[in-house]
Amino acid sequence: HLKGIGLHSGKKVNMYLHPASHNTGYLFKIKNGPNTLTNIKALFNNVSSTNLCTTLSENGFKVSTSEHLLSALYALSIDNVIIELDSNEVPVMDGSSKEFVESIISEGIEYLDDFKKIIKIVKKVEVTDGNKIVRVSPHNETILTCEIGFKEKVIGNQTISLLLNPDIYKSQISNARTFGFMNQIEELRKNGLALGGSLDNAIVISEEKVLNKEGLRYNDEFVRHKTLDLIGDIALSGAQIIGSFYSYHAGHDLNNKLLHEIFSSKENWELVDEANN
Repeated sequence: HLKGIGLHSGKKVNMYLHPASHNTGYLFKIKNGPNTLTNIKALFNNVSSTNLCTTLSENGFKVSTSEHLLSALYALSIDNVIIELDSNEVPVMDGSSKEFVESIISEGIEYLDDFKKIIKIVKKVEVTDGNKIVRVSPHNETILTCEIGFKEKVIGNQTISLLLNPDIYKSQISNARTFGFMNQIEELRKNGLALGGSLDNAIVISEEKVLNKEGLRYNDEFVRHKTLDLIGDIALSGAQIIGSFYSYHAGHDLNNKLLHEIFSSKENWELVDEANN
């Protein structure tokens, strides 16, 4: 059980994670009445908005800011989980996925007696939008390379490349917080977004300075958080993907388009059992 506030709604949220049976995938159950829960499956074709966060919708109901939690679940190789929420947004916690990772590890993971299905990329797939790019190429492990370039010197150009496994994710990625610019926050709030955002759950940048008293957790925390987001968006594929991902300045929108592109043709991927991948 985790509780916190929604980054965009500013509302208090209670969240419960329950183990689920084989082939459940990531299933959100949203409380929409005293005794009624609505199901929303965390799959790429249920993404209804990628404006600042990944919003999933099914049957007219939605859940937003799903990417940090899904990033933690996916990186820890958890395939089946029921996520129960009493609001339409996953709690933001400290803006990273650290608390999700810690609570999942401390609660323990149940193993199902079944081979895991894995999606192996067999052909390079790429999507672009102007100078933004995200692609995946065949590889025998899951590698992530993320690159960002900001005119603001406090961020500048940053690149990170790593193998995705639970230990590396926990130590190198899960602590990286989401970030925003002070001048954009006012605009967002006018539009009813970022209402729960604060220095407690985001890195805030103003006039080339980081406003958070404690400063950054890594000198390249920004690109690490972009990697965290990318993993959360890949998690919507419905299975672990083996391949080498490269992203330049891409956001939730392009990450989602990549999944649509991968699954648009059976020539791009094959399903393998974990035992013989």
